[in-house]
Amino acid sequence: MIFVTEYKVYHYDSEVAEELVRVSAKVAENWSWPYQHSLEAFNNMSSQSDFDPGLLLYCKKGEEIVGYILADIGSKFLGSKLSVKKEEFARVLFPRALSGHEKAADLLLEKIFENLRSRRVKLVRSRTSNMRPNSFNYLKKWGYTESTVFPLGYKLYYQYNSSKGKIDYPIDDIQLFDEQRDLKECSKWVAEFFNIPVETAKANIQQINTRDDLVSHCVIREKNNLAGYCYALPNSNVKKIHATFYIDAINNHYFKQLLVKSVNNGIIAKSETFIVDLIYSVLKYEEAAKSLGFEKVATWGVFEKSL
Repeated sequence: MIFVTEYKVYHYDSEVAEELVRVSAKVAENWSWPYQHSLEAFNNMSSQSDFDPGLLLYCKKGEEIVGYILADIGSKFLGSKLSVKKEEFARVLFPRALSGHEKAADLLLEKIFENLRSRRVKLVRSRTSNMRPNSFNYLKKWGYTESTVFPLGYKLYYQYNSSKGKIDYPIDDIQLFDEQRDLKECSKWVAEFFNIPVETAKANIQQINTRDDLVSHCVIREKNNLAGYCYALPNSNVKKIHATFYIDAINNHYFKQLLVKSVNNGIIAKSETFIVDLIYSVLKYEEAAKSLGFEKVATWGVFEKSL
């Protein structure tokens, strides 16, 4: 596809970072779980020694920045079970374009594919959810097919509306996180879940435990062994939306207790909604979440395309 439009695409430069943050936030403002690139994220990316401005593109119409796109060659994120060499794979961010500027999204995809081909990339994967209306069909229009490694529904968002009131469910096994007692075991669980070094997980947990806006930080222990762990926080953009940033347990009952404690804490803190992110080992608790009054609000999928 070749587009001739009034839109123009440019390589990233630091002067546009704040505008890209604005676009990122605007695109996501009505999502059940709004998420965006922060100014810090753009600054961190662009300060890396191997940063390639040709893989972070933005689009203008006239003087207004209306969208951007990012690609990451050899990304660990979505880079499992590849049919090509690592250096021939790239994760491509679903284009973020303001409403009414769909042509910008098309042009950004066209240009990022062109730049990736010139860097000898052969396979791309992009992730999206139905929080973006019609995004699955949009990627299919561009020649993407559903990934068998990360199929549709590999990640789900379930939401509890705080107007329903606190959840009545026994939470007798819940204990508050104690760093001296729990940190070592919790770090191992988090490291394995997110596929990160144990020391990184440990540092993250310690930092989270100091946050003033921490909604819940709970464990369940059985015969002196860790049997459940959870921490929940507000959304960075919309503070009345809370969510589990990590949750796992060895059985249904313990999972429900962790979730109930977090939801009820959120209601005390004046939350409007609470999201539980079901992915990997916690997908099996979908029915448990539903039984507590949660409703599915987002289905995630990954699509891939050969260049």
